[in-house]
Amino acid sequence: MNLRDSINKLPPSIKFLDVRDVTEFDRTHIPDSINISLGRLPFLWHKELSPGDEVMILADSCFKSRKAARILQRKGFRKLYTVHGPVLDHL
Repeated sequence: MNLRDSINKLPPSIKFLDVRDVTEFDRTHIPDSINISLGRLPFLWHKELSPGDEVMILADSCFKSRKAARILQRKGFRKLYTVHGPVLDHL
């Protein structure tokens, strides 16, 4: 099973947050995902997300996905999941 098939089996309520930069996001991304780069996340998260949301964090490294999760946890998010690495290049 590939990443695209796995994503299609997730509940429709999950929001996909892509914290890669806009260039990478424009090159390939999950349809309907939200792009807020990691550096802007502490300031712009509330425009697209709320603490009650279930969020799948998409990043190009483990460091970035963990940092994004920490930022959101401090804002009250509790349902966070991460996907990171080159697997995103195969969407």
